[in-house]
Amino acid sequence: MQKLAFSYVRFSSLKQRHGDSLKRQTEMVASWLLAHPDYVLSGDELYQDLGKSGFSGAHLDNAFGRLLAAIENGTIPKGSAVLIEQIDRAGRMEPMEMLPLLSRIVNAGVDLVTLDDGITYDRASVNSNHLFLLVAKVQQAHQYSDSLSRRLKAAYKTKREKAAAGEGATRRMPLWIRDGKLREDIAPFVTQVFEDFAAGIGERRILGRLKGQHPDFETISPSTFRRWLRNPVAVGRWNDIEDVWPAVVSKELWFRVQKRLADNSKPKAASSKYLLAGLVKCARCGKNYCVGGQKSALTMLCVSRHRFGSGVGGCTNSHSIPYIVFDYIRSQTAHAALVRASQIQNLTANEKRQIEIEGELSELRRQSEHAAEGLVRYGMLTAITEVLDRVTGQIEKLEREHALLKATPTPMTIQDMVWVEDDLLDDDPMKLNALLQSVGYVMLVDDRTITVNESSVFNGSDVQGYRYLGADRVKGVYKVLVNEETPCELPNLDSNVKKAEYAAFLAEEGRYKSGELTRQVVRYNDKTGEIELAG
Repeated sequence: MQKLAFSYVRFSSLKQRHGDSLKRQTEMVASWLLAHPDYVLSGDELYQDLGKSGFSGAHLDNAFGRLLAAIENGTIPKGSAVLIEQIDRAGRMEPMEMLPLLSRIVNAGVDLVTLDDGITYDRASVNSNHLFLLVAKVQQAHQYSDSLSRRLKAAYKTKREKAAAGEGATRRMPLWIRDGKLREDIAPFVTQVFEDFAAGIGERRILGRLKGQHPDFETISPSTFRRWLRNPVAVGRWNDIEDVWPAVVSKELWFRVQKRLADNSKPKAASSKYLLAGLVKCARCGKNYCVGGQKSALTMLCVSRHRFGSGVGGCTNSHSIPYIVFDYIRSQTAHAALVRASQIQNLTANEKRQIEIEGELSELRRQSEHAAEGLVRYGMLTAITEVLDRVTGQIEKLEREHALLKATPTPMTIQDMVWVEDDLLDDDPMKLNALLQSVGYVMLVDDRTITVNESSVFNGSDVQGYRYLGADRVKGVYKVLVNEETPCELPNLDSNVKKAEYAAFLAEEGRYKSGELTRQVVRYNDKTGEIELAG
């Protein structure tokens, strides 16, 4: 009967997951099994501590702890073997702590095999010269980790002192920093990335907007983009030290982005082609309306109806409505929603400071929790108590400032938003779409009735109702009834009537340009108050 072998794999840094450590340890296990055909690798449980420290003992609360428990309760039977790369994989703690741990394995009748030198530690061998070898290895492993820990702490302390003195800190920098300074050719685009994300534009769309703006952006991946958004270097911070590097975004914008990331909210993916994508929804099934038809005669239809008809997964909302009808409704009803969006995007000084304080408090509370955990684990060490006292003082100071601030809405009017909307339509319709989606602006469609829960330019009511009455082929218009009382006619540019009118207009313009016709010019006479023909 074959005996069981159990593999234990550990490395202390998660970065090693992508290196050779796991692969090397796994290959060594395979080689040992080939050389010992009387053993078979157990498939019951995987004992791996990936990214767990053997110096601090973190692995004892994880896979190595489960391994010890399995040995002591008999789940791993006597006569089995535990395979580890070398003795320090079992831990780098002090010898007085390590030897009892290893004894628990051997005393239970389970062999401990170190694959780097092929030595098997069992009850018989540890009573011979193997015991002294084991002690020496354990001591060597601890001394190495202790020395490394002290060197890293000293280097880190020097880094902190330099950073606090304004001398910067050595680390791998994001592409908008070079030689400790902002790259003027890159920084404006990075700032725009944060603003777009805060506005609600999706990651894929933001990346698409970056492409072609600068050669350094051509190889940017989604993971790199997400690291940008979380990198405190964007506000000049290194750990808890401010202004180590020049900031590429304001703290207010930084914390708004962090809040969106922390909320796990997925920014709505604004359409790259149609302004109204995601703004028109079916009142029956709740799905979006999709855009179809030809360029000059676009229509919108419930996507469930479009894909599945009225059957399973489909929808009974069957009417398609011209795109121009929805765009007209948007032009009448979107301004109040843009006021709300603007109050989020364009904050008063007090509101911006409140966001900064809330973000700073969140970070300080996280540091406080870590320091408290350190006290529980290591006792009243001076270094830990100093950190906890400093952080607690900063929290109390910020909480007092926060209590004194009273946010007031940014004074924006509907007329202000008309101008903002016009600018966005010309310059950035994708951002206009994202802003409207971010504050819940939507047109709900049931058959030919469109309802918008917003005020309009001409009606202060909270709900606007529109009914599409169809196309008038004689006039070349689409007919819409507004709030069940006001008829409205919108030009159907794909109709023969409007095409003929446009052709006649172009022909007349040609006659003016050729001099065949003379354009009459009028002016206002401010003395008489009358309109006169220019002389």
